[in-house]
Amino acid sequence: MTQGFVQMKSLLGFAAVLISSAGIFAATLTDAQDRLAAIEEFKSGILSSSPNGFFSDEEMDALNLLYQVLEEDEYTVNSLNGEMEFSIGEYSLVETKWPTEIQWLFLDGKISYERSVDIMYSDAMEKKYVPEPEMTEYQRRDYEYYINDYENRIRSGEKFFYAELTFKLTHWQGASEYRFEPVALKIYKNSKRPRAIITIDEAQNKDFFTFAEEKEFRTEKQIEKNNARIKKLLKDESKNSSTEKAKKKDIIFTEQKGRRTFYVSAETSTDNIDFSSTDFTSYKLDNMYGTLTLGLGKFIFAGISAGIDLTSLNDDVPVYSFGGILGINLNLGTHLRPYGQTSIYARTDDHVVFKTGAGIDFKLGKFMLNLEYNYNWSNNVNTSVKDEETEKFGSYTAGIGLTW
Repeated sequence: MTQGFVQMKSLLGFAAVLISSAGIFAATLTDAQDRLAAIEEFKSGILSSSPNGFFSDEEMDALNLLYQVLEEDEYTVNSLNGEMEFSIGEYSLVETKWPTEIQWLFLDGKISYERSVDIMYSDAMEKKYVPEPEMTEYQRRDYEYYINDYENRIRSGEKFFYAELTFKLTHWQGASEYRFEPVALKIYKNSKRPRAIITIDEAQNKDFFTFAEEKEFRTEKQIEKNNARIKKLLKDESKNSSTEKAKKKDIIFTEQKGRRTFYVSAETSTDNIDFSSTDFTSYKLDNMYGTLTLGLGKFIFAGISAGIDLTSLNDDVPVYSFGGILGINLNLGTHLRPYGQTSIYARTDDHVVFKTGAGIDFKLGKFMLNLEYNYNWSNNVNTSVKDEETEKFGSYTAGIGLTW
């Protein structure tokens, strides 16, 4: 009994040292193998002195400390030191890439990891590839020089590119069952200052393995506790995955906010446009507007607008219009913003025009181009005019301005 207590105390001290040092140094493949072996050695040591073949709760707590050390770290394996195979094919002038194959056997084949990755010329050079027909003479010489240089280095055996895999290990349901979880695969350019030129998220490619012969040493209560831990872990992972998907979805609605703009636009009615004609100079403009809109929350905007009827400039008295706008919009990424709106204008020729329509803003930083279609209802509110019917017509608007 005393010997078992001393052994337990020693193992707990060892686990505490491992925990305190975990994360201080980058964990390697050797660390992963050593920690798995230490866990099995610990289990064997306890079972050899156990009268009933099961762990006590205190012994289980000590084992969980070792599992904690194993699970808290991320481990790395790379082709630079020969731990994984990384073969690079010849450069393809047609596809502008080096095809590569990555193979790695973990724990004598308990886990087999294979991956094909293309190193594009743009990745290797860390700049945009210019298609050959568009290359200047200088760019062509540059291109041919680097292709030959890189090919010579690779074929001579120089590890000019190398692969590195980061992975995690988690104790699973069985007594000696573990989950292997690749985190990320990186391809490095091994120049003066090695740097990752390709990063691939591997979090979805999980696998399971049994490290040693399965020999159950846990009580029913301890097994239930472990199953509850795994259930919670899977639930948390599912929640995190949903959060990540939501974040990616949010990218579509980058900085969603109500439409804030100031722009000048020109309007023409649909009667003035013949889409079969390419003579744009024949299109007649009806109105010019200056418009200011401000966001009301994330999706709603309101604004004011003032315009002049261009057809009235030939008359003695120009016709002006003043209106209000209310609409909704949606930011699609950083460059597109579709919207729908309604507006009402009072004109100085006693007409009131009600508009409803949709448009889209093309954003380039603070600058903006705008296209819009509206359906219009125009009424004369002069009480002396009795027989004039409501005029209905469509109109197109194009504008340019600022957005923020």
